[in-house]
Amino acid sequence: MNKENILGFPFYRFYYEKNKIDFISEELEKLSYRPNPNNMIWTGVTMDGKGKNLHDLPQFKDIFKWFHNCLNEVKKDLKLTCDKLTIVSSWSNIAHPGQSFHGHKHPNCFISSNYYAKGSKNDKTVWQIPNPYFDNSNIHPFGMSGDKEELYYLKHYESTEPGKFVVFPPSIFHYATKNTTNTNRVTIAANAYPEGLITCGNVSKMKIKIIK
Repeated sequence: MNKENILGFPFYRFYYEKNKIDFISEELEKLSYRPNPNNMIWTGVTMDGKGKNLHDLPQFKDIFKWFHNCLNEVKKDLKLTCDKLTIVSSWSNIAHPGQSFHGHKHPNCFISSNYYAKGSKNDKTVWQIPNPYFDNSNIHPFGMSGDKEELYYLKHYESTEPGKFVVFPPSIFHYATKNTTNTNRVTIAANAYPEGLITCGNVSKMKIKIIK
């Protein structure tokens, strides 16, 4: 596990076995996809909430087992009192050459993650938070033109690196830059939630069971 303080929060990186990376990307590209804003999304995701999850497909059983092992390390590092972090939703995206990924957050989860199955290190995922000097402030001494707009946000640029799995807070706004290659960029997204007994000072307790 590689842990780094990014924009004021812990950002975790893990790396999958190199000899298994190609298999995952090939299996992902065999799936069917439909248009999503600026890219493509797996057709298992449906707007009625009755769709499938990628972690239910047998060909991805091993990598999701590894994802859960990674999340267990994050649970320990964050000193969470739950029994485990369980992935509750998962899907894949493809960015064709020239496509990007719109800015978004991940609702209805406690922790989010992203696995880079295929792509170029030159292409980035960008996490951003408001620059506190200018957030909710009426003082803007540099105006609104040109690259000065960048000062309104603090950003972290993460390279697309096949085999890398990153874990981050779901409330942080993020997006992906254009795919600059002539092949597909392929990723897996997975959201997780605490499962089991959760306590606070051994007084306030609740028990959560994830129903699949």
